[in-house]
Amino acid sequence: MATHPDIARLAETLTFSGVEPELSHALLENGERLTLKDGATLFAAGIPYQRQIFILLDGTIVLHRKHAQLLALHSGEFVGLSNYLDKAPYTATAIAKGETTLLQFSEDTFKQLEQRYTALSNMVDHTIGKRIRARTITSHPVSGVMGQPVYTVMTSPLSQCDTQTTIRDAYHIMQDRKIGSLAVFDNDEKLLGVLTFAGLCDSLINKQVSPDTPVADAACDTPRCINYIDPLWHAEDKLQRFHIKYLVVTKAGAPVGLISQTDLFKARLKHQNAVTEQITDAESFEELRNFYDAMYEMARDAHERNHHAIQAVQEVSEIHLAIQRRCVELTLADLQQQGLGPAPRNYSLLIMGSGGRREMLLTPDQDNGLIIDDKPGDLTDKETQWFKAFAEQLNINLDKAGYILCPGDIMARNPMFHKTLSQWRQQISHMVRQPNNKSARWGNIVFDFTTLYGDDFLTRKLREHLLKELQGSINLLGYMVEDDAEGRPPLGFFNQLQTMEDEEHKGKIDIKRNGLRLIADAARIYALHAGLTETNTRERLKTLVHVGALNRDLVESILAAFDELLHLLIEHQICLLYTSTLPTNA
Repeated sequence: MATHPDIARLAETLTFSGVEPELSHALLENGERLTLKDGATLFAAGIPYQRQIFILLDGTIVLHRKHAQLLALHSGEFVGLSNYLDKAPYTATAIAKGETTLLQFSEDTFKQLEQRYTALSNMVDHTIGKRIRARTITSHPVSGVMGQPVYTVMTSPLSQCDTQTTIRDAYHIMQDRKIGSLAVFDNDEKLLGVLTFAGLCDSLINKQVSPDTPVADAACDTPRCINYIDPLWHAEDKLQRFHIKYLVVTKAGAPVGLISQTDLFKARLKHQNAVTEQITDAESFEELRNFYDAMYEMARDAHERNHHAIQAVQEVSEIHLAIQRRCVELTLADLQQQGLGPAPRNYSLLIMGSGGRREMLLTPDQDNGLIIDDKPGDLTDKETQWFKAFAEQLNINLDKAGYILCPGDIMARNPMFHKTLSQWRQQISHMVRQPNNKSARWGNIVFDFTTLYGDDFLTRKLREHLLKELQGSINLLGYMVEDDAEGRPPLGFFNQLQTMEDEEHKGKIDIKRNGLRLIADAARIYALHAGLTETNTRERLKTLVHVGALNRDLVESILAAFDELLHLLIEHQICLLYTSTLPTNA
């Protein structure tokens, strides 16, 4: 194919650089060329969606939104993308700045091109993620731990070597110092890069470089730097955005240290441990209730300390889990005092739903179950009575501590969620092999199970069984998809809100049911289909990228949207508690 001038023009843009010419040809052949004069309006705010999408070839399109900053779009960018995706009326007026040329596509034509060319679909995903992340990266101010400067937690002095250090010697330096990276400097003391274990392995195995080769010839990561007084959340964003493990910390342009994701994790953990240690020392359910009642303050603090709401929610979840674990310990002590003695055999107390995903907000109810070891044999009457008493008292005591009884009775005291390992296996096998709508709804709650207390071996054996059964028959996953699809997204793309229409909730949105749940359910279904053991939504999506099941740009845009929804919901719940109103999802 001869190179068309417009193809060369597209290839020069960030969006289309590296794209196969075949796709560019297809776009030119199926798109209608449209030229606008300076000041001409492409579409106006408030008018219905025209079932069109545009690619900007030349010139600039400026989006004018009421009470918002102007947004300029340049060559290679999509125009009208949000409306193409959510079909909502235009929220901005698009005006040409200078003479502007676009490719115009009907909605149906562009959909067909997306289906035919994966690269085009990936571009759309990438653009969505880029625009959402551009909004969220500066929208949440941070104080506390994640607001402190990077020099407070960085590793210093910087471990380094020169370009003549051999790969073998670099390896021994890392091993001896128990570090995972080395800064590589040239003879002029200029930072050339960061050498990691991954870089060493790549050089030795993939490139078959000799261990005696200087590190100058090894696979060094391009140094990404951050100023020593920048906040920790800024470092975290950089690490995630560039998909790297280390940042070089600089002062007046000179390297002074290194900061990693591990350093950030330790900073958070130090603060979190101080709270959980107090919970562990609680001597009554009344004390635990006091911690529960203070949850809005702890949630507000976590939200202020974390740039991303996902991390704040995980921190809140860990506090909830600490309260519930202490509740189990106090219940076991009560059983001892009543003369029932310790547990007669191994067991695993499961937490399911949002608790199993580490995604609990301020007022979660109970979602728990009990796996009892069926070894060495059938349960005796005495053993049966002990576990029945344990489950009954635990559910009551969790209610005393603030965790209300589950309206759907998904609790350990319910025989449906109180079984031996073999009985649990039988139940799951039946549901997988004879699926229906009821079992799908059950699975969308229960399949996020993880160990709250007890023998994690039993939990792992049950999960292995579940994943094995699903690999043999995925019909249940189909029903789970249908159950998930009952929800309606409350948000259009780029924060176009869609409110509820019923009289009680008119003008409101149910963020949890019709937003967060959709993402969590989709992540669960994909993860189960891929045979993954993760239960946390964020970890599921990230792992799905690693195994090649989902596109990275798509996942990053989903996580950005997930984080934004969590941000809205947790702020809403905190505000309600300030007014002594029970938090809701709407």
